[in-house]
Amino acid sequence: MLFGKKQICLLSPCTGKSVPLSAVPDEVFSLGMLGVGFAVEPVEGRICSPVGGRVENVAESKHAFTVLSDEGLDVLVHVGVDTVSLGGEGFTPKVRAGQRIKAGEALVDADMELIRQKGLCTDVIVIVTTPEKIENTEYKFGSTVGARDAVMCFRTKKG
Repeated sequence: MLFGKKQICLLSPCTGKSVPLSAVPDEVFSLGMLGVGFAVEPVEGRICSPVGGRVENVAESKHAFTVLSDEGLDVLVHVGVDTVSLGGEGFTPKVRAGQRIKAGEALVDADMELIRQKGLCTDVIVIVTTPEKIENTEYKFGSTVGARDAVMCFRTKKG
């Protein structure tokens, strides 16, 4: 551990295969326009928080969640690509804005089969939207167990 700097790891939000953001079929994510992170190609619909903190926002369409981590980082969990078009259909949130949450606790149950039937990508995207606050980022891509395996680890910058 560096002086005054603690390593933080983001857990996989679901079981599946973790991949770089560049693999997500949407430029907003793949080009890193919203920040740095990763995606998971899910094999299940239970989506968990990658980090402990406070739920700041639950999208009206129930497909995206923002968690303010205990370290002061904004972390976005976005289920699928273009899933806002479903208007909440197929999503059952397990949290509400303002609620404290632990890493690995359920955020939402998503009907991945419904998302696929609608012709949409099911990738679960995790982004630190405050990348200027982190450094020394490392990733572990490949097979991953949701709410257990770390996919992205980094240190927070001082200041």
